[in-house]
Amino acid sequence: MSSDIRRIVSNTGPLISLEKLSHGYDFIRQIYEKVIIPPAVLDEVAQGQFENPAAYLRYYGIMDLVEIGVVPKRYSFPGVERLHEGEKQAIQLALELQLPLLIEETVGRHIAKNLGISISGIAGQIIKAFQQKIISATEAYNKLDELLKTGRINRKIYEALIAAIFKA
Repeated sequence: MSSDIRRIVSNTGPLISLEKLSHGYDFIRQIYEKVIIPPAVLDEVAQGQFENPAAYLRYYGIMDLVEIGVVPKRYSFPGVERLHEGEKQAIQLALELQLPLLIEETVGRHIAKNLGISISGIAGQIIKAFQQKIISATEAYNKLDELLKTGRINRKIYEALIAAIFKA
């Protein structure tokens, strides 16, 4: 299991959140060696903005960080019909690889949690980076502020996380 500590599966939402942050992928790169995403997630983040999925990876300089995971099986789990394809594949991949999952959508988080998958959003990863001394309290505050201003977290979560940072 020790080789998996620095690997995590991601759904689409967290990648969009990282795009909104200045140097968003920099701190994630210091926490994880690999962010594994299923093909549908790569298609979702690249769609409409890039000529192809590889162009997305090149644009953000993450070809070495992001690994495309193969979803070997279709899982039949409660609530699967309520999910988008990227969420289905990301949850299936996290189950298959027995890795934690970056996911921000409420329904997907609930389903993943019920399946026993450890979950987090990007706000949680900012706190993790702060706790691991990868980023300072000021950097954590600024990143959370960016998430709030771009509509990626709500004010209640923002205020709770800011309080936790400055209490530490």
